[in-house]
Amino acid sequence: MFALLNTKTEYNFLDSVVRLDDYIDLAQRYGFHCIGICDQGNLHAAYQFIKKTQQKGMQAVVSIELAFELFGFPMTIAFVAKNTVGYKNLLRISTLHNQEQRRFSDIQSHLEGLALVVPEAYSDLSALTELSQQYEIYVGITQQTRPETVFQLPTLPFPSVRYLSRADNATLEVLHTVRDGATFDDTKNLGTQELLQTADTYEKYYQKHFPRALANLSALTKSIAYSLDEQLELPRFDKSKNPAEQLKMLAMQGLVDKHLQTDAYVNRLNEELSVIHQMGFDDYFLIVGDLLRYARENQIYCGMGRGSAAGSLVAYVLQITQVDPVKNHLFFERFLNPERVAMPDIDIDMPDDRRGQLLAYMKQRYGSVHVAQIVTFSTFGKRQALRDAGKAFGMTEMELGQLTKMLSRRYDSLSAEYENNPKFKAELLKNPKLHKIYELARRIEGMPRQTSTHASGVVLSDESLVNYVPLKPSDDLSLTQYEAPDVEALGLLKIDFLGLRNLTLISQMRQLVQEQEKIDVDPLQINLEDEATLALFRAGNTMGIFQFENPQMRRFLRNLAPTKFDDIVDATSIFRPGPSQFIPEFVARRHGKEAVPLIDPSIDEILGTTYGIMIYQEQIMQVAQRFAGFSLGKADLLRRAISKKKGNEFEKLREEFLAGAIKEGHTAQQSKSIYELIERFANYGFNRSHAYAYAALAFQIAYFKVHHQAAFYEIQFQDRKRELMIADAIENGLQIESPSINQMPYHDRVRAGKIYLGLSHIQNIPRDFAFWIVENRPFESVEDFIRKCPEKFQKVELIEHLIKIGVFDKMENNRGKLLANVANLIDYIQNIQLDLFINSPLKFSFQAADDLSQAQKYEQEKTALGVGITPHPLQSLAQHYAGQFSPFADLKKNQRATVLGEIQYIRTHRAKNGQNMAFLTISDSQNQLDITLFPEFYRAFQNQLEQGKFYFFTGKVTERNDNLQLAADKIAPAELTDRKLWLNLTDASKNTRLNQILREFPGNHQVILHFADKKTTTQTNIYVEESDQLIKRLTGYAQNIIFK
Repeated sequence: MFALLNTKTEYNFLDSVVRLDDYIDLAQRYGFHCIGICDQGNLHAAYQFIKKTQQKGMQAVVSIELAFELFGFPMTIAFVAKNTVGYKNLLRISTLHNQEQRRFSDIQSHLEGLALVVPEAYSDLSALTELSQQYEIYVGITQQTRPETVFQLPTLPFPSVRYLSRADNATLEVLHTVRDGATFDDTKNLGTQELLQTADTYEKYYQKHFPRALANLSALTKSIAYSLDEQLELPRFDKSKNPAEQLKMLAMQGLVDKHLQTDAYVNRLNEELSVIHQMGFDDYFLIVGDLLRYARENQIYCGMGRGSAAGSLVAYVLQITQVDPVKNHLFFERFLNPERVAMPDIDIDMPDDRRGQLLAYMKQRYGSVHVAQIVTFSTFGKRQALRDAGKAFGMTEMELGQLTKMLSRRYDSLSAEYENNPKFKAELLKNPKLHKIYELARRIEGMPRQTSTHASGVVLSDESLVNYVPLKPSDDLSLTQYEAPDVEALGLLKIDFLGLRNLTLISQMRQLVQEQEKIDVDPLQINLEDEATLALFRAGNTMGIFQFENPQMRRFLRNLAPTKFDDIVDATSIFRPGPSQFIPEFVARRHGKEAVPLIDPSIDEILGTTYGIMIYQEQIMQVAQRFAGFSLGKADLLRRAISKKKGNEFEKLREEFLAGAIKEGHTAQQSKSIYELIERFANYGFNRSHAYAYAALAFQIAYFKVHHQAAFYEIQFQDRKRELMIADAIENGLQIESPSINQMPYHDRVRAGKIYLGLSHIQNIPRDFAFWIVENRPFESVEDFIRKCPEKFQKVELIEHLIKIGVFDKMENNRGKLLANVANLIDYIQNIQLDLFINSPLKFSFQAADDLSQAQKYEQEKTALGVGITPHPLQSLAQHYAGQFSPFADLKKNQRATVLGEIQYIRTHRAKNGQNMAFLTISDSQNQLDITLFPEFYRAFQNQLEQGKFYFFTGKVTERNDNLQLAADKIAPAELTDRKLWLNLTDASKNTRLNQILREFPGNHQVILHFADKKTTTQTNIYVEESDQLIKRLTGYAQNIIFK
């Protein structure tokens, strides 16, 4: 039976469209029993291919095509692994080739178990014939080889396959045009020579023309097989010591150092150490503990821990984590379950700017051949696939932009877009060329485009890694050619090194506080019950706080009103898709507005802290333990089985739970009820160990915001959310100092309650110009500044940028005047005021010009600096009308509210009844809010609406896609006016009702009350709209109603 060896997979980047699963399935249907792969330059697909073919009952042959210098020139050779030894040598040869060791002599010691296949172009080389005395060498022949050709070496059928269907030949050509930067010629007649054919087709052809080659193929492949199931040893931390004894000694010392030598801690520690040793993971804990020791000694803050590892006391006393699992009721079995054999998973967070340092330590400590990072692949996403296919057909950037703009974020594939996005589908159907581009893009979507590095994965081995995985060079460490699932399936130890931006922020804040305040704020010493920090969470003042920035989360915090750190932990855990549906009950029960249901006396204590709602996985485990008599290990198995809901294990554990519950004295009905409760929450339950550690990290950042505000904001301003954080700083009492050419720092600075914006953030100002300004000031005037500037900076557009943000306001506060004169001023300095007249009393004569408006200044500042400094007109209005409207941040679902905002966008829409309605987006100068105007209200107000104008909007607050919006039924212009509403009243007896009516008609006219009985006049702080409806409603309450 024919064996196909030379198939190129999709990992032949941009040179094949063969996906492994499709290839194996089609080959099986085509009658193949033995198939192979032979990618160029890499073994990315090798392990997956072997495992997938074994699952299908097929025989796999792994080869690789590489070029080595032989006989004085680079020769392309395919290396075919004949057995496990050969497979291992493929790993070594591929690694050496990637390490630029590309002479044939570099690999000659690694050719055992390999057959070599050379192109027929080299078949007549006599030196190659001589080499064949040492190695098994074949000439690869294809269906294009002439049958009458005579070869000196044995031949082997070696037809290449790069696509599986005729249609995919065009797909391959598109990939080639992407690779080569060319344009696809869709009129070109494409051949089919690299199309997969049936086993019978190949068999008949080679039997007829090259029967000897076919016999060679059969002899070569008949016994090929690979065994990849060897038991790998975990790397040793210190081969000179017993790891179990060393781990116990260090753990016990850690217990002493933390003053935790009580029976509860000692017993728990011994139990954990026993399980760790029983499962063979002593060295694992020593390796991770040593890495964290190195981090501490080098002032690298790695946070409180991550994931279920925070449930381990051994991890805590080794300072792998910083959460006491005994004190906080966290379970070791959630981390390492003696009833489920699996590698422990300790993920290590670290500052993202120090990750390289920790990788370097691992390399130095264990050797470069024992530690590597893990490869991953950048694939064609739907946009990239569409762009590349379109570009191959000659579409312009503008056309590509218009096409990809139609794609929605809601759909994760091009097929889903086509099915669910009518606009996109209609565009394709009316343009056959676009439809063809779509079809080709759909075929390449998801294919790997190039290699990348796994964001966190690092692999470690006792023996040289190249015994198990092929490697390639990378920046910090070597890179495996296998992806993370394959690396783990091989049994290698993977540790996740996660670069966390928030740890970098904490470290930078700590350093800045040390420099400015001479205080060392150790994050681990921060009191997690600090009242001032808890107050910040209660206020929802959590912009810049990890996990708590979402507007809905901030609103939830205000409703929750946390009073202790555990409340913060609960907040992170329930505010997620799924459990968030229970937030209303959670808040109501917390504040005593709803009774906590008593489910069963045996578990009420477990659920009491979360008001009868199972938030945590640990609660599910506790319930199974207490209610059904499960061990915590078995309870964890139950939790996992329920969340997966498949397999015999799920049913088996369900029956054991019900039986165990009855044995514990519960009725069958009670048992079923509690099981259903567990099943309901199992998919939502969150890992409390992780929640606690990450809530602590958030609390530490919040602590800096409360107690070291300047350092907090100065560091946050360096991050990508700079504009939002500046707005937040202003809301928290900081003021922006007006920019001055003689004071602006290079980076943003915060000092004594003031924000000094940095020159580095001025749009279109070159870095070297900003440095020059800092190094050469002070300047006496605008003219002095321009005169001193190097000629390359004496450019109108550069000076204009500075004028627009007001850096010269202290020298000349009329920005309009400076902008009108700057070109002539530069010309005057460069061409008229020569050195000869440098001391002349003759000065430049500025032409008069109007200053910019307040709004113009604000917009120009915002464009250039990312933030407006001149008060926005809307902010002035907001101050004037304070108390007449609700800030966006204070809105609550289902309440009636009035907001003040500027219309930014107006979009009309035809409702189902055929009438027009409108969707508005308004801004309060910092944040946005969506407004809906249903048809009857759009008809009433459409003539008033104008983009860029200010209005009061009144209506009901609703929620859509987790965002609040307003369904408005009243709109009134918001502009300053001297026109007021005068009400003459008999007395104050109707004031309460009067106030209610006036509040229903917010607007811009102040209400003045005159009381006839006391002959007094009062200016109220109520402002109303001028409308006939208001006058009608007031009739009967006032003697006279006058707008004037």
